[in-house]
Amino acid sequence: MNKTPLLFILLAGACAGNASTTPSKDDIRAQGKADDGHDWCGEYGWYGDGVCDDFCAKRDPDCASDQREPELASPTDVLASKIAMADGLAQAAQTGPVIEAKFEPDDSGNLSLSIYPAKSLDLDSERNVFQELSGDPTHAPWMTGLETFHDFEHLTRSSRDLTLRQLSSFGIEDVVHEVEEGGAKVYWAVPTIQEGRAGYGVWALYNDKDGEYTFVDGAGSHRRQTLALGTGPGTGATDARTPELGSDVTIVRNARIEMSSALKQLLQQYPQVIEAKYEIGDDGNLSLSIYTTSHGKDTDAEHQDFYELAGDPTQATYEPTAAKFDVPDEEHVTRSARDLTLIQTQSMSLVDAVSKAESLISNGVVFWAIPTMRGTRAGYGVYILAPDNTVHYYFLS
Repeated sequence: MNKTPLLFILLAGACAGNASTTPSKDDIRAQGKADDGHDWCGEYGWYGDGVCDDFCAKRDPDCASDQREPELASPTDVLASKIAMADGLAQAAQTGPVIEAKFEPDDSGNLSLSIYPAKSLDLDSERNVFQELSGDPTHAPWMTGLETFHDFEHLTRSSRDLTLRQLSSFGIEDVVHEVEEGGAKVYWAVPTIQEGRAGYGVWALYNDKDGEYTFVDGAGSHRRQTLALGTGPGTGATDARTPELGSDVTIVRNARIEMSSALKQLLQQYPQVIEAKYEIGDDGNLSLSIYTTSHGKDTDAEHQDFYELAGDPTQATYEPTAAKFDVPDEEHVTRSARDLTLIQTQSMSLVDAVSKAESLISNGVVFWAIPTMRGTRAGYGVYILAPDNTVHYYFLS
């Protein structure tokens, strides 16, 4: 890290010899981040220019899919820690699998190491438990306190973290170990999305002076396919949700509005839809419930409002009533955050998935469409009632 790459020297010489010569983005990308800490993106105005430049020393806003950034006054504050992040992660793993880790100021402004364990990576957000393990890292051993989250901000953030961790082939521990093995000190490691890919945003201190950002792709599956899986997701299910239509699914034939038409209707009022299903309402009658958000796909779950639009689909006009999800309804808050995160990691929208499903079985009725995953693939789980009243389940990615 102390040696200046040859390409850096050549670029500097070229700029000195010709004031009008500006290195291209490809030149800077080729040299990598192993330089003297010079911020080329800052010098040439490449931050926020409409193109995601993943080679910048800092995080380019064009690459960002959430608003989180380190809260340390200076990256060098981490030098006061006697606990390396990798050691903190190993200790926290005794509580549960880790989904986020960072050095940050505590409520008194003192350095804290905060690590977020979940209950299990095998459970979806709504069945999980999200916690924070934190304490003063300037003394060894690391003495921590444990807090369980029940507030909207941390539930949605943790649901996103967990979902992105589940879409990745490796964890925060692997990323931190690899970076720190090279001599850097990681002070921030959180799951994030860059250009539709689940991975990790990592801030590390190099040469004990330069804080630099790197996105590490989670190496999850990127396959796109349509899987016919019989009457349900089977053993590959990654959430516990199933249709709620009672003993006779053919009740959906009483609906006078197709799911795709209802989705398009609500998209005239809301920026996006993230879940749709026919179900039996509290009154025992058929209902069409569609989940929406207050902002578009580019806004993370923490900064969204989530709604359920439910109405009678057997009437000539579908006129749903809106209800906003909020704590203490942790089930729907965490579920909606998961839905949104899965949609943000793929190019197919829920409307696209429903329209595609409607074309798979002639005269079939799509009655359930939710974001889900299989392995490390994000997609949609869709149920269709065929004309012969058989039920078919598809995973569309």
